[in-house]
Amino acid sequence: MFRKTLPLNEGMLFSFKEKNYISMWMKNTYISLDIIWLNSNFQIICTKENTIPFDLTPLSCSKQAKYVIELNAGSIKNASLKKKDNVILSIISE
Repeated sequence: MFRKTLPLNEGMLFSFKEKNYISMWMKNTYISLDIIWLNSNFQIICTKENTIPFDLTPLSCSKQAKYVIELNAGSIKNASLKKKDNVILSIISE
């Protein structure tokens, strides 16, 4: 929240202790994002593209996820990501 920019090819990773039905929202988020839900094997199970800044509508996945990644809007399309793809992460800071 409160981010006005996000560097190209970078994102935010949310890691949860256990898999669950996870909802996100865009409260206090100034930029449009793409959101990716991952299972415990880092496989894409749901996506939401081009979210609406400041929207309070819950953005949910119909499957239980262990991780959620937020990227700049357009990242899913630019990288041709789709459900069942596996994601390899390079974490540079927490």
